[in-house]
Amino acid sequence: MAGITDYVLRSLVRKYSPECLLTTEMISSEFLAQNVETEITKLDENHHPIVYQICGHKPHLMKAAATYLTQFADMIDINMGCPVNKVVKGQDGSALMRNPRLAMELVQAVKEGTNKPVSVKFRLGYTASEMNYVEFGQQMQEAGAEFITIHARTRSQFYAGHADWAKIKELKHNVDIPVFSNGDVTSIDSAIECLELSEADGVAIGRGVLGDPTLIHRVAHYFATGEKLPEPTLEEKLEMMRVHLDEEIKLRGEEIAIKFFRKFYPYYIAGIRNASKIRGVLVLEEDYHKILEYIDYIKKENAWNLWKNCYNSTYESISYITCNTIYIWNNTPTSSSRRVINYSTWNEGLRRNYTSCRNIYTCNKFARNFNWNLSRRLQS
Repeated sequence: MAGITDYVLRSLVRKYSPECLLTTEMISSEFLAQNVETEITKLDENHHPIVYQICGHKPHLMKAAATYLTQFADMIDINMGCPVNKVVKGQDGSALMRNPRLAMELVQAVKEGTNKPVSVKFRLGYTASEMNYVEFGQQMQEAGAEFITIHARTRSQFYAGHADWAKIKELKHNVDIPVFSNGDVTSIDSAIECLELSEADGVAIGRGVLGDPTLIHRVAHYFATGEKLPEPTLEEKLEMMRVHLDEEIKLRGEEIAIKFFRKFYPYYIAGIRNASKIRGVLVLEEDYHKILEYIDYIKKENAWNLWKNCYNSTYESISYITCNTIYIWNNTPTSSSRRVINYSTWNEGLRRNYTSCRNIYTCNKFARNFNWNLSRRLQS
């Protein structure tokens, strides 16, 4: 995934999955021809085994790219499945499924440029009426590909709808090389279903690791032992997010890294209360220390959700005896979804119910602005 599976994310995945086959972000052969010294090729020794993925439509540049990357790679993959407009308009990615003769020439050129195994990734077809994936897979095999990975959608679908894993079975039965299924594998259960329906030799996981670098390890562990390891908790995911951000800062510098990291926030905080509003705050924040404060707030907000079920019809009946932290919401007066507790209206009658609590945090929510005011902390 271009701009996503960079050196840092690969390192995080490798931390939890020491034996999986990593894949780099997609590298343009034309870009590589002009920028040999690039951070895209950066790797650590423990990143092996690793696939370097390239794209392009000019055989001589693809050959040159393969030759250069051979010093880093254990395998070279050719991306013929990327659906992004700017890639397709350049006759790369999924556009090659409409030009199988050129696609075969590219595979042959890459084979000439490297002594490492070569694979091809593609889709079911360009559109629903152009599903040529079986023939295309056979042609890639004929051109010399050692294995293929297929994303079970068409180019016109992009990432909409559901991956049609069952269609991959026909391809698997019509080629002699290994076939890996890709698309919508986001959990152990989806990996199981994917392999059952596709009869593929394995699964390739991409977007599923966003927000959960442990996924590949948990899937591999299940197929090796039959044991389903639990998903990481929210606190664990937030710690992964912090580590991920810190490592991006080490690689790129604070200013660039914070902007680069904005794309990752939605995945790490997906599913939590007020996720879209929190994301809106995080993507606009450029101060590293404030970002850490927001992460800390999310952790504590999650703690609030765990015990807020003790909330009854009146404040006096709330039981906070076992709680360490209380969050007080200052909502707009028109809000009916939550009760309003304001510092100015706090009195000793309410205060006596909170004497066993250590910390009280405030959150100010305005009509159009979600602003976490973490600096206002009261010690009870």
